[in-house]
Order: sequence, then structure tokens, then C-alpha cells
Amino acid sequence: MDLKERYFNKIRSERLRLTKSRKAMIEILENKHLTFKEIQKALASRGFYNVSTIYNNLEFLMEHKMVVEIYIDNVKYYDLAMDNPMHSVDSHIHILNKETNEITEVNSPEIFDYLVNHEAFQDLDLEYIRIIVSAHKKK
Repeated sequence: MDLKERYFNKIRSERLRLTKSRKAMIEILENKHLTFKEIQKALASRGFYNVSTIYNNLEFLMEHKMVVEIYIDNVKYYDLAMDNPMHSVDSHIHILNKETNEITEVNSPEIFDYLVNHEAFQDLDLEYIRIIVSAHKKK
């Protein structure tokens, strides 16, 4: 079963509505980090123009921990989170390459283990850890 189908099945298994616009949003976010405007443009090319519907679907997918919102250089990006081999919905490391504006993900559970077990967090129940690294290529 491909990634999209796992998302569709999660929505169905929770007895939620799997609308055409939700399906389209999941499809366009697969393996991408997109801004709202990029999502809006991609959905418009598929015949979905209603901005309110786009916002509502993003909120729905975030509420159900299928999409996360990340901020990189004061820009909001949306990323599929469920069943992502590089991270969980609550643990993210993203690297922005400043030359290419490419966003890549790092899978490094030991970083999260270190942070969770650090004395600074001893008395806290962590909700999530999201790390954003902005970098230039070494010269």
C-alpha cells in the first residue's frame, strides 16, 4: 500500500470524511514541503479554488496529526507527517539549503533521545520537538 492510501485509510478508519479535496491535498503534499500558496496553486490546477476549503482541510489534517506546519525563515511550510520514514509528527529535523532553498529531512532518533533525556526537560512533558537548521554549502 502506498503512502497516499495509508492516509486515506486512516481517515476512513476514524470514520471521517475523505473528500476529493482532502485526497488531492494529500497527493500534492506527498514527499514535498509546500507553502500555502504552493498548495493553493497545485489544488487550483486540479479544480479546487475555494481558499476556505484549503484552510479547513489543512486544519483538519493537522488536527489529526497527518500534516505538520513548520516555520523556516518566517515562511510556513506544510509537510505530511504520518508514516514518514524520516520523522514522526512530533519529532522533526529539517535542513534548509540557503543556496537552493531545498528542504531536506534528517532521521536521527538519537538526537531526540538525547534531548528528551536532557536534564533541562526532566520536569516537562514534551509535546513535540522540531529542529530547523539553516545552512550554506561549505566553501
